[in-house]
Amino acid sequence: MPSYEEVRYHFNHHDPFARHMGIELLEVGPEHGVAIMPLDERHRNGMGHAHGGALFALVDMTFATVSNAAGLYCVNAQTNISYLEPGRIGPLRGEARKIRSGRNLGTYDVRITDSDGTLVAIATVTGFMTKYPIQPKDA
Repeated sequence: MPSYEEVRYHFNHHDPFARHMGIELLEVGPEHGVAIMPLDERHRNGMGHAHGGALFALVDMTFATVSNAAGLYCVNAQTNISYLEPGRIGPLRGEARKIRSGRNLGTYDVRITDSDGTLVAIATVTGFMTKYPIQPKDA
């Protein structure tokens, strides 16, 4: 199985959508993970705040920091997200914590804050653990 660093490397280098959004996984682990995303023009809605779709993308990639730490792909099966405040100041930071994981399903808490510490969104994500291993490095 790949190390946490190899999982982090894999997603930072082999997820074209995350790269397009500027999302970077900073910490990958079995209980806690962190991802960041800039807040520039491609991430803003018509009011100038963080777009809900951009926030959802950060939630999804932050969920990946914990759910994929075991070295098997875990995919998002369901997300319940609450948008609490407009994200105004970047970068945005996502923190994920494992709530529970079973044989096939896991539940994770994800919180998004902007750079002044405002809680912008919270989400509960249910992931489905596949049997497909993450390939370390550039394999």
